[in-house]
Amino acid sequence: MPRKSLVKSCSLCGAKEVSEPRGEEKYCRDCWEKKIAVEEIVAREFALKRYIRAHSAEKYLIYHSTLKRPCGQLIVVDDGYDLFLTLMLYPNFSWEDAAYHLEGDPEGRLFSEILVDVVAAEVVEPWGGGKWHMEIFRSINPEPEDWNGEM
Repeated sequence: MPRKSLVKSCSLCGAKEVSEPRGEEKYCRDCWEKKIAVEEIVAREFALKRYIRAHSAEKYLIYHSTLKRPCGQLIVVDDGYDLFLTLMLYPNFSWEDAAYHLEGDPEGRLFSEILVDVVAAEVVEPWGGGKWHMEIFRSINPEPEDWNGEM
């Protein structure tokens, strides 16, 4: 008995020819490009401002266009082999909210996930790419001055 081939249709528009992302095809080419364009727009809302620079380390404050105050900070340390990143997310931003909504899209992304992409593009790549490790913490107080060593 011949096996029936399973034909997948695009999650967004219903087109029968899915080709993206490679290996986990769920979208047609046009819808995939639309999804990536929306994610790029959302990512541009974040700004990483270098606050401290040293020979093998940097500290960045993270801003979002909707807030005046920083909504996080990033510390980068280069040990000569790998990059070690510590990301601190402040509670003054809704990190677990959906970053965007596309009708019919089964896989939306959170603001925190988009921020990891921004860090990879704007910090890891300029440091030379390669192997990197990231820890993500959430502070319980909105401002660093109020932390008193608590996370």
